[in-house]
Amino acid sequence: MATRSLRAPDGTVWEVWDVQPGLQLESRPGRSVLLPDEMAAGWLCFDSAGEKRRLYPIPSCWDECADADLLQMCRDARPVRADRIPSF
Repeated sequence: MATRSLRAPDGTVWEVWDVQPGLQLESRPGRSVLLPDEMAAGWLCFDSAGEKRRLYPIPSCWDECADADLLQMCRDARPVRADRIPSF
């Protein structure tokens, strides 16, 4: 699994890595491991201090492209809703 770190023009630092569901996805109690078909081949995860995004399918050579291209991929990625912590 490749990882990259980049800084956006607004100063946001993004950590980027690829997720391969067949290799990394685990079932947790109360959570389904079923994925939409478009995510079955994996996705790129973009993570910053305030936001997480996913881009799928994984673009080829994403780990070798220019930062400007990777930032465009980040802009194209879908925001991910934060997991909710159950209240007891």
